[in-house]
Amino acid sequence: MCADFVSKLRVGSTKEREITVGSNMTTSFLWEGENVLSTPAMIMEMEETCRLLLKEQVIPEQEWDSVGTIVDVKHLAATPVGAQVFLKATLVSVDGRRVTFEVEASDRLEKVGKGRHERFIINVPKFRAKFDEKARRLEM
Repeated sequence: MCADFVSKLRVGSTKEREITVGSNMTTSFLWEGENVLSTPAMIMEMEETCRLLLKEQVIPEQEWDSVGTIVDVKHLAATPVGAQVFLKATLVSVDGRRVTFEVEASDRLEKVGKGRHERFIINVPKFRAKFDEKARRLEM
């Protein structure tokens, strides 16, 4: 089944999303009250944009998904709570089930983040079985 997914992957495919920065997506140490979009929250939204590109365009089956394996992102500018952020993921390379994207985030004034993100297409039941075995071995 995976070979079918790989043949559907198209370099140049894109996914765009728009989000609103919420108070749960901010730093908490700069000053009292709501702060700016945090780097981890921005990266999480970039990763989700890539994941959605794959789920919507290539692997809609529930037992297949993807996980992030590499993140190389620069956070370029601060964005306040309540601002709209526009995210874009572009598929730039495919190596079997390993897929690389260029990602970017912008607010209405400027680019606030850019970089690369790699994801690996997984079979969720197999991944879960491996994970459960590791947790058992770690006595979790």
